[in-house]
Parts: sequence; structure tokens; C-alpha cells
Amino acid sequence: MKIFINARNLEICESIASALGELSAEIVYHSNEASDDLSDYDAVIVSTPLESEFGLNFVTEASKKSGAAIIVLARADIAEDVQKRIKFTGAFVIGKPFPKSVLINTVKMSLLARENITRLEQEKNELSKQLDDVKIIDRAKCCLIEYLNLTEKQAHRHIQKLAMDTRRAQREIAEDILRTYSGMTNV
Repeated sequence: MKIFINARNLEICESIASALGELSAEIVYHSNEASDDLSDYDAVIVSTPLESEFGLNFVTEASKKSGAAIIVLARADIAEDVQKRIKFTGAFVIGKPFPKSVLINTVKMSLLARENITRLEQEKNELSKQLDDVKIIDRAKCCLIEYLNLTEKQAHRHIQKLAMDTRRAQREIAEDILRTYSGMTNV
């Protein structure tokens, strides 16, 4: 596990890093807004305020450029407002001061949440690809029905058989069919 910490000064960074000691993570930290490539990190912790700005711009950029779990440390009296302002980033906000156990548990929960989100995104992408495949195959079946006067069942079987005989995916066969008949129809 690799964690990036960004805070106003190095003392704060070191304090946060020592609180995370039991996680046995590789911890990198910078004071102020760092321009590191955050895509390599599993978690990003931002202790607000930063030197040049409060830190929410950094959080927004980190959420866009990284798949890392983001944890924001803010004064307890403004933590709820901070959470509302950055809710679109998916960041967790902890009010300062906090016990060490809260930080460790939040890091663990945020990493688990990030894993679940990543898994759901992968499933969504797979389902989206399958849906695209079905759409293309259905368009190819329509061409076969229209130009070869096949039934839907015959067109389906024709695509399946060509795919098996040529050891290619049904989508590839469907794309070939669509290219063949593209001059004759608006597919």
C-alpha cells in the first residue's frame, strides 16, 4: 500500500505518517501542493489548510487524476461544510483533532470503498461491452433478415456457425456482415 500525504508543513506530514505506522505502508509526503503523479498511490491524505490555498482545489485535482482513496483532515467546526463542498470527489473528511484509531480506520474503510468502486466500474465496463456486442449482432441479424430473407432464428444461427467455423467472436462476424451490407443500408 502506498499513501501520499500533503500538508502545510513537514511536521504535520511527519505526525500523520507516524500515526499511520501500524499500516505498514509506503508513505510519501510533501508540504504544500505537490505536483507528484498521484496515480501510483492507493490513498491521498490532505491536511487542510495548505500553505497557498485551503486544499480543496488539490483534492479536486487528485480525484480527477487518481483512483486513490482521498481523506481530508479539516478542523472539526468546518468538517461538515468541507464534506459538502467536496462530496463529488468521494473524499472522506475527518474533523481535527481526532484519535489515531479514527485515521487508521478511515484509511482502511476508504481503501475498501475504493476497491469496491473499482470492481463495480470494471463490471459496468464489461456489461457495457456486452451490450454493445448484442447491439452490433442484432444489427447484423437485421441485415441478414432483410437481404438474405432469413428468419431471426436462422440469422442468429448463421452468425453463430460462422463464428464457430472461423474461431472468431460473434461480434467480429457481425461487424463483417455490417461492412458487407453497409452500402445497401444505413447501419
